[in-house]
Amino acid sequence: MKNLSLLIFLLLISSNNLIAQSGFITEETTVASFKMGSMESSTYSYFSENSYYSKMDFSFQGKGIARLMSRDIENGTVISFEDSTIVKINYKKNRFTRQSFSEFLAEKNSSEQDQAENQSENEESDENDPDPIVSDTPEMINGFESYKITLDDSENKQFIWVTAKEEQSDIVKNMKEKIAEFERNWGSIDINFSELGMNENAILVKAVFTDEDGSFEYNLKKYALINAIPEMFNMPKDYKKVKKLKMF
Repeated sequence: MKNLSLLIFLLLISSNNLIAQSGFITEETTVASFKMGSMESSTYSYFSENSYYSKMDFSFQGKGIARLMSRDIENGTVISFEDSTIVKINYKKNRFTRQSFSEFLAEKNSSEQDQAENQSENEESDENDPDPIVSDTPEMINGFESYKITLDDSENKQFIWVTAKEEQSDIVKNMKEKIAEFERNWGSIDINFSELGMNENAILVKAVFTDEDGSFEYNLKKYALINAIPEMFNMPKDYKKVKKLKMF
């Protein structure tokens, strides 16, 4: 009887741990420089089975006439698949909006239709791009054992590093697929690793792109299991709800 009680107790503890440790937090940074100026961003994201939280600090420092566009931004997003709502937060203006999925997507699709048409006209073929070169041995990048992949061996520098063994969490992977139509940012990088001969579930750790027009660098700083939503994602109760919100 004692052994049975101990077994039940251990199972309950294990079950509670699995329930508590049901979220992942990531930290990503991006830095870019070009003729008009430079950008920096730091993004924290929390993923669970039914919700997504993000908070981004973004800074643009313009050069020349673009100095008038210089700004610092602190925005947040909360997407709930339990009640089908999306919340956008401007922490600097103490304002937020809350919309249903249908309301948000209707506005988003309308504003992006013209952009998609213009983008399709300007797309260039990549049939002549060289085959990627994968390093023979892994190296430690941002605390992750990673392989370096050279995407372009010309004067342009295009390198990425992906995890050698560690794979994407199912929670993160599934939630990213669900939020793809709701949330994107200027630093997003979409690469099909299977086309590069890598594990399709590998994690992008670092990316460096440099050409005559400027440079871009992405780094994954954290990818970890967490048992509660961090306080940084809490929205103060005195924030004002508005119909329209300027995020920039």
